[in-house]
Amino acid sequence: MKGFWSYFGIVYLLFFAIPFPMLLYYNTAYREMEYDGGTAPWLALTYLALAAILWILLIQRWLRKWVLMPFLMRKNILRLLKEGILKDARVIQSKELAATPEIITKDLLVSLRNFSGTEITERLTVNDSKPALRRYETGKTFSLRIDQQLKTIPYLVPDGVEVDLKIGRMILLFLVWLVVTAAVVWYFGFSYELENSGRGWRFLKFYHPLVLCPLIILLSAGGLRLLLNMMIGSPEKDLQLKYYGIRTDAAIISASQTGTYINEQPQIKFELSFQDNSGKTHVTSLKKIVSLLDLDSTKQVSVPIFYLKDKPTQVIFASDLETETKLS
Repeated sequence: MKGFWSYFGIVYLLFFAIPFPMLLYYNTAYREMEYDGGTAPWLALTYLALAAILWILLIQRWLRKWVLMPFLMRKNILRLLKEGILKDARVIQSKELAATPEIITKDLLVSLRNFSGTEITERLTVNDSKPALRRYETGKTFSLRIDQQLKTIPYLVPDGVEVDLKIGRMILLFLVWLVVTAAVVWYFGFSYELENSGRGWRFLKFYHPLVLCPLIILLSAGGLRLLLNMMIGSPEKDLQLKYYGIRTDAAIISASQTGTYINEQPQIKFELSFQDNSGKTHVTSLKKIVSLLDLDSTKQVSVPIFYLKDKPTQVIFASDLETETKLS
């Protein structure tokens, strides 16, 4: 179900980013252009340059995500297998997701100690190419390689994992990328032939699809990232707290609504007080989107948190660190 909503969100975004602006333009603004003197030459060239830059940024991003990412991930995994820090992980739960004669895909919930010695849990998906060894059964312990800087994707892999590239899928994605790139180039030419009327690029406006479509896609992606950071925090910051943080209980001094709502769920500002491992008391605040069904949690006396030893005012609720990691 989660996958369905992810694809639905992508289709929904693309509709409002590409077909919708085109429908509006060619049914309204385009017809008005017939009676318009055209954009000033310098401004038209500015719009043309802006459109070219925006589309180049998008095409490069798609090339990296669709075609180059598997090579980058393979490179990162091979480096991680050589340089990553070894950590023992104990399987708490193991669930089979799919199986072939050669590979069994499993969803694992594992327990391990982070770089500060605090026990944490991690959820990950592994493709077990040696199921006869029963390495990922509940209660078993295996080794993980973790990137100490937490910068690579993925940032942890089972030690000794084998890395394969799905060549057929990569060729298909490369062909899709070529088709998309060709379509963008064709649309530049199509727009010019259809609308220039002997005036060159002076038909370009800020709301022309050549400019507006890539701008909407880029702004939507940035806005979604900002919204997720508001709702669940920065992934990079959360990883630092999870793998370098120390767990303790913090007293809730106060919990009040900020007036901000995300999807009709209120944002709560928590004032917290806790002692670090040296006995020093710290007071800090933390904002979090809280479900209406979970508002009773704001009335608790204390709550478990993670804090950084060198930056004790940076904290996160322990419950917010239950992230999902997928390995291929």
